[in-house]
Amino acid sequence: MYKYPKLLKAKFIKRYKRFFTDVETSGEILTVHNPNTGSMKCIVKEGRDVLISESDNPKRKLKHTLEAFLIDGEWILTNTILMNRIVKHGIQDGEIPELGVISYLKSEYKYGDGRIDFLVECELGKCLIEVKNVTMFDEDTCIFPDAVTERGKKHLGLLVKSIEEGYTPIMFYVCQIDKPYFRPAWEIDPAYSAALYDAVDKGVRVVTLHTVFDEEEGTVFLEKGGELIKRQQA
Repeated sequence: MYKYPKLLKAKFIKRYKRFFTDVETSGEILTVHNPNTGSMKCIVKEGRDVLISESDNPKRKLKHTLEAFLIDGEWILTNTILMNRIVKHGIQDGEIPELGVISYLKSEYKYGDGRIDFLVECELGKCLIEVKNVTMFDEDTCIFPDAVTERGKKHLGLLVKSIEEGYTPIMFYVCQIDKPYFRPAWEIDPAYSAALYDAVDKGVRVVTLHTVFDEEEGTVFLEKGGELIKRQQA
């Protein structure tokens, strides 16, 4: 289980230049770092409650970081950089039963001409695990990606390649809202969508997870997410 440092509540005003957001807290307007590079199209809306963290690093240009949005009573964790840390705690603490007992864990594993988020040795064998943070959704489905991702498609290619070398490749899609289904965004990035389904056909496993955030305690644990929707037929 991951535990946040102290979080402050604020009201979202606007996002601009991709990495900047303005929020209001206690009558003060703050410019806050936004570490999420996606479109955040389902999330950003003026007046929504947000949570921000505060850094004591004097070298930082912006003191605060945007961490979460409140949507329909559920906190959507938007700090993509932090997601691997949350998943690492989840793996170590046994929150992902698909893996079984863990004997070895390495972050940022160099593989081929890239890096995969985790190498995990467990009951499934030597697993290469790539993590994606999912913040887009509709009425009953979590959707990824929210913008075209060549990098994401490259990761799928590396996972497929690893099968020949005896690895068990797994995609973790960490859904930030509780929905019964998950699918790739074929209407936004059809190439990524096709690559994902092709990877599954070749042996890449998909594990969907849902983050459960306790605002009072500032803790996050992982539970099983929604079911992967089958490939859309042309």
